[in-house]
Amino acid sequence: MKKIFYISALILMLSLVACAPSEVDDLFDESPAARLDNAVKNYTELLKSNGGRWLMEYFANPDEEGYNFIMTFHDDGSVDISTQNAYVNDGAFFTDRSLWEVVSDYGPVLSFNTYNNAFHVFSSPLSDGSGHEGDYEFMILGADENKIFLRGKKSRDKGTVIDMIMTRLSTDEAPTDEEYFTNLSDVRRAAFSDRINNYVLTTGSGKRYICNDVTSMLWSFYPEDGTLLDNGEYMNAIITTKGIRFMEPLAFITEYDENDVAAQNFEFQPDGSLLCIDDGVTKITGPALADLFHQTQLGWMLSTVEGEISGDFLTIYNGIVTEAKTKYKTTFNWLQLGYDPAKAMYRLYFKNGKYYGSIYVNHEIVNENTIKFSFDPNAEVAFDNNGQNHYNNLESMRAMVQLLCTGEYVLSADNVMVSNPMLMKSTSNPNNYVVLKF
Repeated sequence: MKKIFYISALILMLSLVACAPSEVDDLFDESPAARLDNAVKNYTELLKSNGGRWLMEYFANPDEEGYNFIMTFHDDGSVDISTQNAYVNDGAFFTDRSLWEVVSDYGPVLSFNTYNNAFHVFSSPLSDGSGHEGDYEFMILGADENKIFLRGKKSRDKGTVIDMIMTRLSTDEAPTDEEYFTNLSDVRRAAFSDRINNYVLTTGSGKRYICNDVTSMLWSFYPEDGTLLDNGEYMNAIITTKGIRFMEPLAFITEYDENDVAAQNFEFQPDGSLLCIDDGVTKITGPALADLFHQTQLGWMLSTVEGEISGDFLTIYNGIVTEAKTKYKTTFNWLQLGYDPAKAMYRLYFKNGKYYGSIYVNHEIVNENTIKFSFDPNAEVAFDNNGQNHYNNLESMRAMVQLLCTGEYVLSADNVMVSNPMLMKSTSNPNNYVVLKF
């Protein structure tokens, strides 16, 4: 069948050539050199057009996160390059002007051919002899009015393919370069938390991968039923104000079917999650809320802000404050739910004046968003000394423990990636709720 297809295709091609000689002649009217010269001119004009302002999503190598550069190309052959990253100007916003041109080499090549203090640190050798090993010349693979697709020239010559994208940047999106990077810093802080482990990537077929090291943009992945040691994959990424892009497609998540699309580009959604725009279904979210509550490095402070604590939580907390003032002559500071690493147990942890105390409770994950607590005052480890003292002396402290251990609590959050703050609400009495913050 394949032979028949190839022969048929050849006959079709020959017939097209025979029937349309003028079109074929037009296609090859220009010499290769002339076509390249026209491409150089066209890309030069494209870069300068409509204000000449572009965002470059730059990767120096496969082992570092990607870096953002805003480049404004001018008619006089100069370019202003702005950035904000750890390797330039001690991490503060910085911009510098240098020269650029599109030249003929491997086809049209965008070259930043004089030193730019904001940009060339990634392509210049450092004291170790290599530095970041990044590119300052880029093969232009193609373009439309708003995107230019590039490939690093030096890295390609060394056998590493690093593709990059330049996207036209309007003043509506960012009135100034510095405002863009300020906004980017805000987005990055809000998008992830370095205190959260086990983000989850879910494919369209339902396969789930655990993702860690996300704040560094040097992501690690392993199947939910596997381990990082046995099944781990690693990929570097870049974050922009709209989402993240991995340097290469995440080919390991496909089913190795020719119709699969390997995820690479993700956009932020209103709930904070990241949706793959390549396949429209692969998604990255935070861990289930009950699992997040369980993560041992987090301590969840009970909010006392008006509107963030209600019902019996508010009444009992106010009672604790009043009783502490009366019996201990102190100002009660806070209550927290969290993990005690010394005891490897969960606790109701508090500060009353200069005193800290712990009341140890058990908690159970009912489902991915629901938890319940229990407490045994006669357990071998039920209190520390201050915890027992306050439990015995403050009726309202006993009431708070009883409230926590009555029924189940459902957890909810507006942002599924960070989930801080998180609302904890009683399933039996929705008026009993409190906001938890780490």
